[in-house]
Amino acid sequence: MAVKIIESCVNCFACEPVCPSKAIYEAKPHFLVDAKKCTECEGDFPVHQCASICPIEGAILDSLGVAFNPPGSLTGIPPEKMAEAMAELQSH
Repeated sequence: MAVKIIESCVNCFACEPVCPSKAIYEAKPHFLVDAKKCTECEGDFPVHQCASICPIEGAILDSLGVAFNPPGSLTGIPPEKMAEAMAELQSH
């Protein structure tokens, strides 16, 4: 079992130093997780350290592919409102 960092990662470097198993590494175009090293913080912390510090919604997924910080969870903006705002910005 391992977490996964996906393409919405912006390489902010927040997660890499907090990983207790040193499973996170810099790659192009975003950070990745070495599944062989990732322990999902079991035995070290009650929560996944990478996900607890990640400022990007949906960038880190659990072993089932579910985002730890789903859209709207960090900003408080409902996903449908964000989509409307982005469409408005792109129309100008």
